Amino acid sequence: MRQRFLRVLWSSLVLYELFCLLLAGMIRDHPPAFLPSPVRGFLEGAFLLATLLPPYLLLSFRGLLPRRRFLNVLFFLLYFATGVFLAGFLVAEGTIALLNLLSPSRSIDGADRWEDAETTGALFLLTLLGVALFERFRPPRVLRKTLEFPALSPDLSGTTILHMSDLHIGAWQGEGALRRIADTAKSLSPDLLVYTGDMIDHRPEEVGIFTKVFGGVRGRMGTFAVLGNHEYWTLGGRAREVVKETGVTLLANESLLLPKGEGRIRIVGVDDPAGEEECPGCGPDLDRSLREVRPGEFVLALVHQPTLWDGLLAQKADLTLSGHTHGGQIGGRRPLWNLARAFFRYDAGFFGSGNPAVPGHALHVSTGLGYYGIPVRLGMAPEMTLITLRGVAASTVTPDRSGDS
Repeated sequence: MRQRFLRVLWSSLVLYELFCLLLAGMIRDHPPAFLPSPVRGFLEGAFLLATLLPPYLLLSFRGLLPRRRFLNVLFFLLYFATGVFLAGFLVAEGTIALLNLLSPSRSIDGADRWEDAETTGALFLLTLLGVALFERFRPPRVLRKTLEFPALSPDLSGTTILHMSDLHIGAWQGEGALRRIADTAKSLSPDLLVYTGDMIDHRPEEVGIFTKVFGGVRGRMGTFAVLGNHEYWTLGGRAREVVKETGVTLLANESLLLPKGEGRIRIVGVDDPAGEEECPGCGPDLDRSLREVRPGEFVLALVHQPTLWDGLLAQKADLTLSGHTHGGQIGGRRPLWNLARAFFRYDAGFFGSGNPAVPGHALHVSTGLGYYGIPVRLGMAPEMTLITLRGVAASTVTPDRSGDS
């Protein structure tokens, strides 16, 4: 997984550099007519300077340079903008080439061809930004999914679990938007409410905002959470202590048994790999997390990163809930492609274990409720998932095909 991630990362950085150099050269050699002359010169210089961002990001993540969040944001915004513009430009170029082939007498060439293609690219970018802006004012989507599990206790059948992930409080969302999310969650009145990490984004004071907005949102049987990488990046070794003060039950490589009639739900919380660098004993420990699991218990596992599901967790946990990927924020659900699929085997939605020894064991990867990098979601709207448990004699979990409300 790490090798795949590094290959995609390096390929992405090289592609970003090519985008910036290509646009700088395009503005110099074929300046868009719709831009005033001073703006053209500024943009050419800006794209050349932007080629310095990838080396800065690599050095800052190695601790050789101080991290500046606005430079990270600038990198993602430029990547999105240049990629979308060039996609529109290439579509226009291909269309013009086809029209010229079909009708040589009315061919479009020279400066007119460049201007038409550049204008199309700019309009394509503005259109997608408009769609993304419209999506930001819509209420969060609620996915509803009923999952069937072999030998589930009748007393657990009908239990509802509200899965919320990746709020990223402090990044691109005001308190009004957060309260809409909280009000929606409260209206669903779940038995269990779970957060799978990255409740905050980059400032310690965001913990107070989380408590203020979501403190009154509770599950009837309890509210539980695990830490994500952003809690550790922001709070360091104090992450566990600080998050426990919000009132949620934090599970860090530990479990808790919840009885419901004759049924028993074992909630397991696995710590995030980012903790390994922040404090002794932090980071994932699957053996410790699962050591109290007993036969006859329905095992619900919470983990931030879905990469931890393979292996012991998939064997022991009936249902694992995770986040982290955001579904790439751009793209579609399977069988469609999204940006997360370049990095993650489990990108978004529901997955079955594929192991006949543990039929029905499942993983859900939430696309999350917040934003990272850029305030844009296209095809991957913010979501929370309400899962209802049902018991059957046998079960197969298939990829998510549920609707939204």
